[in-house]
Amino acid sequence: MIRKVNLKCASYKELATLETDKKINLIYGLNGSGKSTFSEYLRKIGYADEKFANCSIETDNVENKSELSLDEKILVYNQKWVKEAFYENPTLKGIFSLSKGNADAKKKIDLANQEKEKLEKLKTENEENKEKSQKSFESKKLKIVDSIWKIKTDYTGGERVTDQFFKGLKSNRETLFNHVLGISKSTTPLLKTIEDIKEELQVLLDKNATKIENLSNVQIKNLAEDEIILLKKEITGSKNSTFSTLLDNLQNSDWVNSGLKYIEKQTKPAHCPFCQQKIDKQHLLDELKSCFDKSYEQDKLKLQHIYDNYKRQMDSISIDASFKQNNLLNDLSSKYESAFEKLKSSLNRNLDIIKEKISTPSKQITLNPVITELTLLNEIIKSANDKINDFNAKIDQKDLTIKELEKLFWENIRLQYDVIITNYQAEKSLFDKEKKDFDSEISIIEEGIKKQDDIIAEQSKLVSTNIDKAVISINNRLIELGIDSFKIEKYDEDKAEYKLVRSEESEDNIFESLSEGEKMIISFLYFIEECRGKDDSKTADKKKIVVIDDPISSLSHIYVFNIGTLIKSEFFGSSKFYEQIFVLTHNLYFFYELAKSLYRDKKEFNLFRIIKSTRGSSITTMKYSDIQNDYQMYWSIVNNKDNQPALIANCMRNIIEYFFGFIENNKLSKVFQKKEFKDNINYQAFYRYINRESHSDNVNIYDMKEFDYDSFQEAFRKVFTLAGYEEHYNKMSKIGINDQNC
Repeated sequence: MIRKVNLKCASYKELATLETDKKINLIYGLNGSGKSTFSEYLRKIGYADEKFANCSIETDNVENKSELSLDEKILVYNQKWVKEAFYENPTLKGIFSLSKGNADAKKKIDLANQEKEKLEKLKTENEENKEKSQKSFESKKLKIVDSIWKIKTDYTGGERVTDQFFKGLKSNRETLFNHVLGISKSTTPLLKTIEDIKEELQVLLDKNATKIENLSNVQIKNLAEDEIILLKKEITGSKNSTFSTLLDNLQNSDWVNSGLKYIEKQTKPAHCPFCQQKIDKQHLLDELKSCFDKSYEQDKLKLQHIYDNYKRQMDSISIDASFKQNNLLNDLSSKYESAFEKLKSSLNRNLDIIKEKISTPSKQITLNPVITELTLLNEIIKSANDKINDFNAKIDQKDLTIKELEKLFWENIRLQYDVIITNYQAEKSLFDKEKKDFDSEISIIEEGIKKQDDIIAEQSKLVSTNIDKAVISINNRLIELGIDSFKIEKYDEDKAEYKLVRSEESEDNIFESLSEGEKMIISFLYFIEECRGKDDSKTADKKKIVVIDDPISSLSHIYVFNIGTLIKSEFFGSSKFYEQIFVLTHNLYFFYELAKSLYRDKKEFNLFRIIKSTRGSSITTMKYSDIQNDYQMYWSIVNNKDNQPALIANCMRNIIEYFFGFIENNKLSKVFQKKEFKDNINYQAFYRYINRESHSDNVNIYDMKEFDYDSFQEAFRKVFTLAGYEEHYNKMSKIGINDQNC
């Protein structure tokens, strides 16, 4: 049993203590005074809630007075418990779950379904964006495929020799595209162009194609050593002649030797070919010839022989027509001709030099070397022979050659379409990344959906159907209370969901929303079942401390009476199930009715009041006689127009609730419907305020901005007058003015 409740939190600015030694405890307090804090603290005992860190209880627990004993349990009925135990399905109007376990599970299931719906929507968006990306890429790819299809048009059909390279590639655009895409780009310059390949193919595929003979190198025989020496020798006349001294002085024997020809041709009288004087022809000839002896003549003959041999060798060198006639060598033709002409030119220059030596034997000469020109020409011939040998080898291995040409052909095509393929590869890379990102995101979302499905499956297993007996009991209690306008039935067998069934309505209307009063009645009846241990048989034998916080806040007056009856019969009438009871209410009459029944039945109980002031909430004890005094206090506040408007209006409500709410409820309803009240515009503000729910506070009156003391007082008086209680009104309206009592 709880002996003390110590509160210091929320509106309890200073430590407030409720101390009791009784089983039954009734607590009265206006709305906002701190009742909810009191009940919520007791509901949270055993949980680490920082909000209540400075609050405590003292119990009969022998081992630890600050804790409940192991065989005790606190059950609290308040608005937070109702929200937890009575859970309305947000998607099915009028469908609800009972029990905190089911409510928690249902909330988690609904939250999981909501999250799953969001994830599925997000998944759909990603899948749609992925599809858009796919379509965009495929559109770009289609243009590229069409561009590459032009290869087939350019190189196949008719007499095109490259047609044979398109086996299996001519019927499908995608196949050709993938073939070209699969070719690696060459990193080195290609040896042949497509035109070269076509020409070579033309030759290879010619049925008359034969091997080509190799070309011969150009040979130039070098001069013998004695011939080179002779060309460098000064060939002059004899030293024994009379003119030899003269020839030496002249240093021009070639000039003299040339003059002999002229002398020999002259007849008498002869003249000197040098000075044109008359001469003795024979004598001069004899002397001159003696200067040019046999050795001289022999050297001249050798020179002529050198000339003739050199010319004969040069004439034997002719240009090879193969370079022009054979397509295989076309690319070397111009180089060959240029090199050949350079060699011939060099040889001609040397021939002229030899000829000059013959003319002027005394002149020393050296032939220009032709090795550079000859080497260049023979290198070109070697390149030609390499081609010829290569071609001949290809003739020998024709099939292999064609395969190599096919490879070269496609490498050329790959380079030709490099820009298109590079652009495609960039687009493909971007698309692949987008696809990977979408797939990754979708995979994560699917994991999230699976996680929510797991939560739904797990929580669905936890949804209990063991409250069926409680539902039967609730329906029986409704009948016992005289409520036969509705009952509750199971809506879904597997989900432990229930629906309200109204006797006067068709099946089509079962989804109509529950009223606050219906929720309160059903939830409170279920709370009674929970207190009796119907929800969990394992805890049925524990001593139970029951806390009931304002169970009538949203009820019509008839239901308030019923709840009062339930509390008295269930919690006050028997000590079998409950160790201690705390009932909190803002309703003075309800408080009085409970206290009156306890007083009448001579049961022990304590009365407490929670008051809120500028210093915060506090708890004080009350006497049974104080209840009547509170009613008089309300009248004293109403009768003083200097009090705050909100306080006056609220006290008017409390007086009407107290006086009419349970004793004369029908008369009050009829008063508000009477023409002289309903049609009076001055009473409308008062009427709207009085008919607000019982949890109204100061904000209500300030929000209306219509409070006028005289009009409210007149409407207040009219209620009692029309109900036939004018005498009571007149008597009570003097309280606080002349201190008369009722």
